Amino acid sequence: MAVVSQHKAFHYLYDWLGMKEVAVLEPKPGVEPSVSHLQQVLASLKTQPARMVIYAAYQDGRPSDWLQRNSGIATVRLPFTVGGSDGAKDLFGLFDDTIDRLTTATGTAK
Repeated sequence: MAVVSQHKAFHYLYDWLGMKEVAVLEPKPGVEPSVSHLQQVLASLKTQPARMVIYAAYQDGRPSDWLQRNSGIATVRLPFTVGGSDGAKDLFGLFDDTIDRLTTATGTAK
């Protein structure tokens, strides 16, 4: 499954689940994207479509929300670490909450 990341932070998750990062919203790690960079990412999605935009709970969701509004693809806010969401109270909860959020975004939730 092709995805867009707001920040390069989920390599292990993508490898584990067989996901492919086709674009990153930050032009450099830790640098907020400009409107022109977001427009470039949006244009690139025409040749490499993605199913969702993924960002961590500690990040400002505005860049991901902008891409969602302009592309129609889902945004997914992941807890990133234990305590990153109400459901991520321990390691098992982190994994369960992460998988639940991803499957809900793809429409494959049970």
